[in-house]
Amino acid sequence: MNVKEMEVKEQVGDAAGEVWRLLNQGGPQTLVQLKKKLNGSGDLLGFAVGWLAREDKVEIVKEKRSILLRLK
Repeated sequence: MNVKEMEVKEQVGDAAGEVWRLLNQGGPQTLVQLKKKLNGSGDLLGFAVGWLAREDKVEIVKEKRSILLRLK
């Protein structure tokens, strides 16, 4: 793994930690809410949510026209 790949992986891990913290403190939130709070790219948020889902840390629920995330 080169330096650039390691930096991206670290950014995704940091974003996953921030998403977890936001859900832990604020309860369930939509992807739109999380994106606003993170002031980051949608791609990075998607990677972070994928990381948390793979680790079985979050539940992803489709609600009407939005996606809701909550901690397990």
